[in-house]
Amino acid sequence: MNQFKTIKQAKDYLANRIVAEAAREGVPLSETERKMLYFSESDWTLPDMVQVSAEFDRNYDQNEYEDKIAGLVLEIGMRDHSQSQTDTEAWDEAVEELSEGDNYLSLLVSPIVASTPGLHGYLPTLEAGPVRPPHDRLKLWITALAILFGIIGLMAIGNWLFGARFWAVIDWFLGDRDHFGLIVLLAVAIWFLWFIRNDLKIIVKGLMRRR
Repeated sequence: MNQFKTIKQAKDYLANRIVAEAAREGVPLSETERKMLYFSESDWTLPDMVQVSAEFDRNYDQNEYEDKIAGLVLEIGMRDHSQSQTDTEAWDEAVEELSEGDNYLSLLVSPIVASTPGLHGYLPTLEAGPVRPPHDRLKLWITALAILFGIIGLMAIGNWLFGARFWAVIDWFLGDRDHFGLIVLLAVAIWFLWFIRNDLKIIVKGLMRRR
């Protein structure tokens, strides 16, 4: 039975363990970094979260922060696996409680390679829910559109500069394949890699640490 009855209880448990691990490793979190562990757009959060989020956007690098927290979570997972089954179960129960809502902390603790020994076992999946870093959705869409229109723009410039010769090169490179379909597929592939970039970085770091 899950010992955490509310989102607040689960967040408090996970946040306290992350803060304690940061102190243990000599990289203590600032007040803003600690409070960002409670960020949510719709579920329970701290009363001053609007101000905290604005401060975070002004003065912190989101990718660096997520990498920092991911490293702490990785160390917690490996220690629990080797020393305390009780702590492992409590951690997983807290993560499970958070997974039912829209909480930034769910993203910070979830992209861990399940098959790697010593980890809690939560994988990033396409069904992981709507949780994304604050203000990240807009950047994702802007990036996807920029890639798509960038490809179209390059083709238009190539046609303007070289005319038929440009399309002859494209035909030679692509053969009989559908041009538009390949362009869309390429744009979608690049957008998807950007979408999961943080998960991929954390997974690679986790694998490198275990070597």
